[in-house]
Amino acid sequence: MTEPTRMIADYVRRLRWSLQAIPSEDRTGIVREIESHLTDSLAAGPDRLDASLSALGSPHALAARFVQEYRLAGALAEDRPAPLIGAMLVRSGRSVAAFGAVLAAMLLYLFAFCFAAVAVTKPLLPAHVGLWSLPQGGAFGILTDPPAAPEVMGLWILPVALAGALGCYALATLVLRGTGRHLLGRAAI
Repeated sequence: MTEPTRMIADYVRRLRWSLQAIPSEDRTGIVREIESHLTDSLAAGPDRLDASLSALGSPHALAARFVQEYRLAGALAEDRPAPLIGAMLVRSGRSVAAFGAVLAAMLLYLFAFCFAAVAVTKPLLPAHVGLWSLPQGGAFGILTDPPAAPEVMGLWILPVALAGALGCYALATLVLRGTGRHLLGRAAI
């Protein structure tokens, strides 16, 4: 076995080992593709092989990118947002779009939680939950010391708060899924 052939074999062995988080069939396809690329580079000359190895980076770093893509694709297939948030958080270290999407989604999920809390609390503490119109502005939410002004919405705050909660939840999930699909599409290029 020549030295360049040994380099390819060693790279492929370390790559296969680093891809253990991916199912065997997918792992085999990735390894075959990289091995074929490196073999083609060697056929073009030793300098081309060195350039290809340099462009790919370490086998562990290359495998980490494949694992991140695999996890992101799997999270997009799930109905729950938690796996998608986790996959996007991992990506946020190297992607401004992923970081922004996670930040925006977390804020929207927080708003959804607050709207839901208003809807649940209104029947329990009607005097402390609502929308008040005041000369210096409005007050909305759950207040420990509600203003003396009359509450504007009454029980209509229940459907409004529920709609706000569902809307924020749906928008947050849409932001995460849209950004995840964008990142996967960009990675495939």
